[in-house]
Amino acid sequence: MILNLFGSTGVIGTKTLLLIKSNFPNIKVNLLTANNNYRKLIQQVKIFKPKYVFIKNSNYINLIKSKINNKIRILNEKELTHYLNNSQSDFSILAISGYQSLYFLKPIILNTKNLGIVNKECIVSAGHLIDKLVKKSNIKIFPLDSEHFSLKKYFDNKKPEFKKIFITASGGPFYKKKWKDIKLSNYKEAVNHPKWKMGYKNSIDSATLANKCLELIEAHYLFKIPFSKLDILIHPQALVHSVIEFNNYTAELNYFYHNMDIPLINFLNLYNKESSFLNFTHKKYDFNKNLI
Repeated sequence: MILNLFGSTGVIGTKTLLLIKSNFPNIKVNLLTANNNYRKLIQQVKIFKPKYVFIKNSNYINLIKSKINNKIRILNEKELTHYLNNSQSDFSILAISGYQSLYFLKPIILNTKNLGIVNKECIVSAGHLIDKLVKKSNIKIFPLDSEHFSLKKYFDNKKPEFKKIFITASGGPFYKKKWKDIKLSNYKEAVNHPKWKMGYKNSIDSATLANKCLELIEAHYLFKIPFSKLDILIHPQALVHSVIEFNNYTAELNYFYHNMDIPLINFLNLYNKESSFLNFTHKKYDFNKNLI
């Protein structure tokens, strides 16, 4: 199995490579891409020995060439697009933050059979275009945000018709605080999430709850849910990630630890037939503390 990883030096990209190294020896890392972090990219290339490497900041290309095996090909933007348009990967993970992922989204969708996607901005801004591209290809989209990951099984299995779906929000660092205190807060307080560590943009969006609004739009496009059937619940414990309410007044709660490794493991395991979840037990995998 080969993997193309877009955004390998970020939080999700780093987690993905750690999981592959520890639990998925049969997955071959084929392509690594990064934005600016050439130091971490060089380290990753030395460990995983991909066939192709791309860094958006072209100022670092020659430096990277001098530090890695000359058999590994460093692509520029034009070469990367050409490669994606003329190749096929088993699966890819799109972990590039923000809207810059849109630049490569079309060739990624046309290139890969299975796409694990963390970037919500591309779906929010271009969900209607992504739908058209997906229909033209045989790609399967696997959402890796915990809320949407928690809903995937329900929509895959086509369970009884639902009345409403609630996506949960932890409330962020300012939960239950008064406005007079919030407006005097500083950047350090805003990014100090009580449950997990994220990049600065997602941390700020979580503090303002803007992130949850984006996730509602993402759910609308991913699962074709009318906005009238979507809502938000504050759940500070961050253990229930979504609630599906049925017409018979019962509800289904999707519960698991607030750890991004869980969606990633499920995605990697789903398309790596030689692996088993038993491996994680043998390796003493703790979803609260990562690999121990």
